[in-house]
This record gives sequence, C-alpha cells and structure tokens, in this order.
Amino acid sequence: MSRGRMRCSVLPDESGSKITDKKTRQGRLITQEQIVGRKFIRKSKAITTIIPAKLNVQEEWMQAAVQLGVRGIRKEFVNKIKNYIPENVTTEAWHLEQNFDKNRFEDIKLGDKTRVKLKNAPNRPLLNTIQDFWIMAIQEETNVILQLCQQKENDREQCSDYLPNETAGWKEYGAVRVRITEPTSGIVTLKKVTRTKIEASYSDKIQKVVHIAYAGWPDHFVPDSASTCREIYSMLHKYYGRKPIIVHCSAGIGRTGTFVAVELAMAKLRNNETCIVVDVTKKLREQRLHAVQNDLQYLFIYRMMVELLIEEGLLSRDQYAIDFLKDYDSLITRKKKERILKDD
Repeated sequence: MSRGRMRCSVLPDESGSKITDKKTRQGRLITQEQIVGRKFIRKSKAITTIIPAKLNVQEEWMQAAVQLGVRGIRKEFVNKIKNYIPENVTTEAWHLEQNFDKNRFEDIKLGDKTRVKLKNAPNRPLLNTIQDFWIMAIQEETNVILQLCQQKENDREQCSDYLPNETAGWKEYGAVRVRITEPTSGIVTLKKVTRTKIEASYSDKIQKVVHIAYAGWPDHFVPDSASTCREIYSMLHKYYGRKPIIVHCSAGIGRTGTFVAVELAMAKLRNNETCIVVDVTKKLREQRLHAVQNDLQYLFIYRMMVELLIEEGLLSRDQYAIDFLKDYDSLITRKKKERILKDD
C-alpha cells in the first residue's frame, strides 16, 4: 500500500479474461486495480428496508426516563419542581383563626380552591380533628384508608391514634362511633404492612373501611421496598370500590404526595396518554401545595412507575429498565448509609 492512497485488499481476477479500463458516467477512469473479480460479486437482491416499530406511550415514557437518568431526574426536580408554587392559589381559609388548631404545621398551607375536594388527602389526624377525619371518610364513602406514617417516628408523634382498642367495642370520637370488626394483623408476604377492618358510624350511616398501614417509609425519604409498595397499590385497587381513597402520612405532602403522583401518572399511561412527570407533579401541587418534598421522592415516582408498568405487562423488563433500576438502588443504598451516619 502506498502512503496516502487506499487500495483494494481483494486480489485482481487472474482467470485470464481480458479486463479493459472503464470510465464512469462522469468520465472518471476506473483502473484495473479498482475492479473486483467477478467471483466476489453476488447477484443483486431486493433490499428490504426495516422500519423500526413505533413506540407506544409506555415505551416512550421509559425512553425519556432512561435518557434523563437518575441524576437528570433529580436535577429536573431541583430546576422545575422544588420551588414551584402555582399561580393564583389563595390560602385564606388556612389563615382563619378558627382553623388554627386544625393545622398541624405552620408552613404547610392548604389552597382555598381545592381544600374541600382534597379532604381525602389530609395530614395526619390531630386529637381535635379525629371526628372530622371520620366524618370525611363516611361522607366520601371511603372503603380503604392508607396510612404511610407511624404514630411515633424518632421519638416524635407523627399521628394521633384514630383507631379504637380492638376489644373495647364502639369508641366515640365526638359524634362519630368507630369499632374494629377484624383485628389488626400483619400480612405474611409484606414486611411492615398491617391490615385492620373497621366500621364507622355517623348520623345513622355506617361505613365499612379497610385500614392499611405501612411502616416502611421514613419521613422525607423513600420506601424501604418498591415491591411492597406495588403490592399495597394492588390492595388499594382491590378494596376501593371506585370510591375516594384516603391516603395520609404526617404532613400529607411528602409520602402522600409521592404516592398520589404515582397514581395520577399511571392513570395517564393506562389510558395511553402521554405522561410527563413534571406536569403531573405541578398539577398535583395546584391541588395540594408542596406535594412531593424532595428529589429522592420525585425519583421514586419514576421507580414505582417502572415497577407497576412491568407488573401490569405494559413494559418489558429489558436491559434499559434493569439498568435504570440498578442505578436507583445504588443511589438509595448510598443515601441510606448517609442517613445512618447522620443520625449517629
């Protein structure tokens, strides 16, 4: 091979047939060295063009999640959600003096426009609001309540006990009477999950409720197990009977907001609608101010959606999904260690 010039690596035809120089249509000369022997030339075949299958909305969503990656999703929260406050949201009722004792936190405000509609996504009941909590459940004909906090976490009260003693029969909370019909029991296959069956009575109306409590979701963090949350999610859909589900934690925005955001996003994908998690979260904040507290909870929305989409057969567990889940698990493992060191 001469320097600066490429030559064909296939030897010329030595069969003895005469090869003459040829010219291209543009008049360029083709030398003998540039002609490949006929024994190397295959008969022409029809070329089949393979057109990639169009992605469905679930696959498009997964593709966007993979392109963002774990780091990109966290940045998305910081840049677009963290400080997002919807326009034209007033909180006049929250500031009324008669409501001061009903507000658990001074910095968690409730919007006027949706405060009635969102009464089924409350903060944890206070001693003086347990009656209101149960009246809400009865009026909304709620069949299932999901509690995502413990009564005490890190020696701090997170939730007043709004369930009566199992052997006490009916217990009165103001004008509401509540009793246990099936004692609290753990679920063998689900760690840190309990189920209790209840009856609540108010104004001659009795409502049967299944109470599910999950003690594996620390405040300001993510759940211990995404698969456990997936099973809890299935239980809620089993019991809810197309009636409003009450989900609560401590402030009603972090754990609760994250869980509700998953439900809203999944509803879109099940209906084959384009789903953008940023938009879903912003829409949720229009109804529940400050919903989804931090970047890790925001990331868990994606993690939980992948879990559910695969479980429901709407997404294949391919290498992209596997790698995404591994990246998430690696990050959370590191963050758990940091939390332990910080607590020590």
